[in-house]
Amino acid sequence: MNQPRTARVRVSVLVLTAVLAILSPQVGAQESLGDLVSRSGFDWMIGKWVAETDDGQRLLTTYKWELDKHIITVQFKMGDYEFRGMIMYLATEQKVVQIGADNRGGTSKAEWNAEGDKAVSITTGTGAYGEVQKFGISHAKADANTMTVEVYPVESTGELADEPWATLKYKRQ
Repeated sequence: MNQPRTARVRVSVLVLTAVLAILSPQVGAQESLGDLVSRSGFDWMIGKWVAETDDGQRLLTTYKWELDKHIITVQFKMGDYEFRGMIMYLATEQKVVQIGADNRGGTSKAEWNAEGDKAVSITTGTGAYGEVQKFGISHAKADANTMTVEVYPVESTGELADEPWATLKYKRQ
């Protein structure tokens, strides 16, 4: 028995509408990056931060909420080097990830985790010529206007090395 084409289209539209109506409360209830960051106590990181290396090099890092707290954009500048990234929560995988690129043709991807009172990202960076480097960055709140950032090599086991490459004190701007 053949149904007329318009009847099949109406049935398809009704089924699709019903499925969307059933799924929409679940999608609306999905946790956002903002919820996760706030609940974990890391919302203090949002803002503009400045540090200076031992040799006087100025570093500027900015974490900014975007898209109703569903992403954080990251900007890093040191001399003529610039990086832009985006941090987001992948709810289906229950992990926080970052992707980014720099002004020299490099790209990176990272995964963020809470380790006690520290926000730690494990990053795999690929340079413009294909060279790969893996490193970790630990962010700890010293006080309302000071953040300690440590940059670590990543061991072959995937763990951070015992000693950081660098330790920086950032001040809120």
